[in-house]
Amino acid sequence: MYIVLVIMLIAACLTLFFCGYYLAVIKEKIGRSVLIAIPITIGLFMFNVIWALLELSKTARWQ
Repeated sequence: MYIVLVIMLIAACLTLFFCGYYLAVIKEKIGRSVLIAIPITIGLFMFNVIWALLELSKTARWQ
């Protein structure tokens, strides 16, 4: 279970990183538009997923 937790945490962190990257790309190419909301929304969701995974890792079942 620990390996699954670590893989999920790494995937969430990578997704959060690429959301920031694509946010910068969209701002560079298009400027301010509605498309900026998509990576921000996904980034907020991934932040919550990371937080939930860290809380899960504290329980005895995942150790």
